[in-house]
Amino acid sequence: MQNNTRNYHRFKIAYGCCIIDSRQVLSIFDLLINIKYGVKRMNHLNQELFSTRNFKVTPMMKQYLDIKEKYKDAILLFRLGDFYEAFFDDALTVSKVLNIVLTKRQDAPMAGIPYHALENYLKKLVDSGFKVAICEQMEDPALAKGIVKREVTRVVTPGTLIEDELLTTESNYMMSLYASENDIQCILTDTSTGEVIVKKLDNVNEIADFIQTHKISQIICPEDFYNDILSVARSFGIFVDKLDEWYYTNEEQTIKEAYGVVSIEHFELGKAAKPLSATIKYLNYTLNKNAKLKFPKILEESIYMNLDSATVENLSLIPGDKGKNLYDVLNRTKTPMGSRLLKWVILHPLKDKNEIEKRLWYVEAFFEDTLLTNEIREYLDGIYDIERIINRLEYDSAKPKDLISLKNTLEVLQPIRDALSTNEKLLPIADSIPNVDDLRLKIENTLYQEIEGELGEGKIIRHGVSKELDEYRELLYHANEKLKNFEEKEKHKTGIQKLKVSFNNVFGYYIEIPKGQAKLAPESYTRIQTLVNAERFTTAELKDFEQKILAAKEKVDILEKMIFKNLCDEIKQYTQELRKLAELISWIDVYSNFAYVSRLYNYVKPEISDEEFKVLRGRHPVVERFVEEFVPNDIYMDSTLRMFILTGPNMSGKSTYIRQVGLIALMTQIGCFVPADFAKIPIFDRIFTRMGARDDISTGKSTFLTEMNEVALILAKATKNSLVLLDEVGRGTSTFDGISIAWAMSEYIYNEIKCKTIFATHFTELTELSEGYNGIKNLTVDVKETTDGVIFLHKVIEGVADRSYGIEVAAIAGLPESIIERAKEILNIIVEKSDIEKKVGILKEGQMKKIKSTRKSIPEGQMKLF
Repeated sequence: MQNNTRNYHRFKIAYGCCIIDSRQVLSIFDLLINIKYGVKRMNHLNQELFSTRNFKVTPMMKQYLDIKEKYKDAILLFRLGDFYEAFFDDALTVSKVLNIVLTKRQDAPMAGIPYHALENYLKKLVDSGFKVAICEQMEDPALAKGIVKREVTRVVTPGTLIEDELLTTESNYMMSLYASENDIQCILTDTSTGEVIVKKLDNVNEIADFIQTHKISQIICPEDFYNDILSVARSFGIFVDKLDEWYYTNEEQTIKEAYGVVSIEHFELGKAAKPLSATIKYLNYTLNKNAKLKFPKILEESIYMNLDSATVENLSLIPGDKGKNLYDVLNRTKTPMGSRLLKWVILHPLKDKNEIEKRLWYVEAFFEDTLLTNEIREYLDGIYDIERIINRLEYDSAKPKDLISLKNTLEVLQPIRDALSTNEKLLPIADSIPNVDDLRLKIENTLYQEIEGELGEGKIIRHGVSKELDEYRELLYHANEKLKNFEEKEKHKTGIQKLKVSFNNVFGYYIEIPKGQAKLAPESYTRIQTLVNAERFTTAELKDFEQKILAAKEKVDILEKMIFKNLCDEIKQYTQELRKLAELISWIDVYSNFAYVSRLYNYVKPEISDEEFKVLRGRHPVVERFVEEFVPNDIYMDSTLRMFILTGPNMSGKSTYIRQVGLIALMTQIGCFVPADFAKIPIFDRIFTRMGARDDISTGKSTFLTEMNEVALILAKATKNSLVLLDEVGRGTSTFDGISIAWAMSEYIYNEIKCKTIFATHFTELTELSEGYNGIKNLTVDVKETTDGVIFLHKVIEGVADRSYGIEVAAIAGLPESIIERAKEILNIIVEKSDIEKKVGILKEGQMKKIKSTRKSIPEGQMKLF
């Protein structure tokens, strides 16, 4: 008992800061008290798994505990030979998450995974929301004196992945947040590409909105901001890591050192310097190397349109829960870099006329030159994800296949340059492609084209690159042939025809002679093992040969890895040129993709106007791909005619129409051609949408409250240059309340905001607004009534729907005929008794007036309509 107490006085528990002292020692230790993320947890471990009576802290276990002390909040995978092992509570977690056997070592729980399968298991742990520290052997165990030196070489988290096997082709953003007095500074970083985006957010609600429109896999924030962020992150299943104050100090010097600059003023970071500094320090810690990042890109509202999550969802811009979307329709890109850029472009439309027209210029060049477009797209098929290859090189984690992929990419640069040069409009792009042919030759002359085996086995570096390597490979590769010659020589010398030379891990190379002929072995043979049917011997010559083979294997490993590292270091000198190349290739892919899709789907180049919004025979780019025949429609708005009240029955196409108007405007501002016969589009500063009925269970908001929150955002943020698309606002409450709110809101938008607006509604009473305001016009979706029912023509025309046809739609949906007939009877009674039309008429005659503007920013958690 006294001995156990002495052992446990030194024993440090894996998670938290708890150290067991003599007062905590019991006769039988069945409990380990762990502290993880500041919450006490108790794991009951039975006597069979963890018998503390016999536990001894060996040198290896002491080494493990000392390392674990530094990484308390991570699962520590500790390299032991051919396995990564986890102990104690880590072992229980690993066993459960990975569904592997829980064993024990020195009576401590243990779970291990093979070193060669690390990435497969690592992905499961990271996807489950765990931080994982990888502890490697830093020296050859066979050569180590005493305990093998081990160090953590990498801390893997969801937002710091650079390994190709752990990533998809999409961007993988880590969000770094820092709350100041008036706003929240946000840094988005894609560690795999080095991309850095700076964004200012007004409040915590905008964090959730930003998360919904970008693929965020991890958030880091200060400790005092952790609880606020955790509540937001949980609803999205995002991993959050809290950082102590040190990460946010000395920010200017940290950024200078990371970028190798003497001043950061030109970055114009302001208060965003603190979360960027924290990001850099965090990457230095997790990657165990200095962070390699691109220069920060600031999301300025003067350059990019800000799309809120409701608009992204309502217009179905990117893949989500609603099936087909604009990204899927437009994405015919050929490279992973191009597909990532396309999604970025869709989520960040331009507001600068010159930049929009520049994109349209290049798209038009490809559009008009079909042969060139097809040729370029063929070349792009041979382009690999060099954006991520560059970063793996920077972090010394590139593999031979990465360099071969880079070489294959560089091989098609000249053909791309030559092809683009044939088109005068594309000459600026062709001239911008850097010449890195010498780099291609370096890789080509150093590495074999076909990679066989692992680095260090002697099958990666070309013959002739290193004379020394070639000599050792010759010895290593022809060892079997030399052994065969030795065996034949010994058979001839001894006359023992059944003599054979073999190898095992215990004795190395040996000569085996059958038992009956062992007496014929020469005196120069030294017996090393006796078997039932044979004797095994060795000789001085065989031992010498064995030493040469072992030395050759070690030398090949050292030399090949050294040559490969030197090649990687040379390639790093081209980092800036390669990053520029990656960006250019991405844009070439997007431009040619837009041209290809535009020709494939019969899109037209839009004109940019100051006020006029004119589309002839416009189509919904997504819906038209999935229907046999799409009915096109027109839209015309200007500075005077700026609001439409759109009525019509369900299923007639009202929602499709207003969405198509928004999508055509957005496609123009991303620089793509649009689905129409003609389009003249003004530049909108924002597109706002309010569509569909949905509640927000996570925050306890009803359908109507959610609807009003979205409306409040529009009324607070929309300007004269915005496009507002509303669908069924007010239907989440009583009819009279709904009409009142919809009417007042429409007047406010028309009189105060004065932006272009389309309001789709079943409240036909709102069509009376057109008689009080010259700039409001009524539209309806045409319906044809027949003896067999109604036919929805999906054609938008001037006018007002005479009724909603809701009962007819219910019949089409398959409701029983008895219910349909009874509904018609009830409808007639309600219509006869309702005096709403009379009341609306009174309002129309004498009470049309402006509502005084009280537009302010919306305080967090408070809803304002006007």
